[in-house]
Amino acid sequence: MKAIPYFNFPNTKEVLAFYEKIGAKNIRILLASDEMFADMPPEMAPKDPDEFVMNAEFELFGNTIYASDSWDRRDVDHSGSNISFVFTLSNDNEVQVVKDFFDKAIENGFTVEMPLEASEWTELFGMLKDPFGLSWMFSGE
Repeated sequence: MKAIPYFNFPNTKEVLAFYEKIGAKNIRILLASDEMFADMPPEMAPKDPDEFVMNAEFELFGNTIYASDSWDRRDVDHSGSNISFVFTLSNDNEVQVVKDFFDKAIENGFTVEMPLEASEWTELFGMLKDPFGLSWMFSGE
């Protein structure tokens, strides 16, 4: 068994295009217009089935992450929502990947909540917030 983060956004296509700029790979999108949803009761069907993301997935750092549009494209408050990545401090490649991601994320509009540096619990920890309100934590072990 494994846990896969699943986030809702009012604008998942926009979010995925942004995440692709920072390294998301293998992005797959399933729209409400897909034939698998043909029998959806009309009262449940989104108003824009050719644009509404029923489910999407992407990979980042070898992890799968899911996302979808919120019903009626309602705003989603991600304050307090975190996605956490743990990397191996003794693996120079992993440390460099995290440093490079941190720089690229900042260049693309993330804000720094905690700089990537030593903390009380690890030699390297950092926290960013993306433009959609989601916090990204990176912790070395």
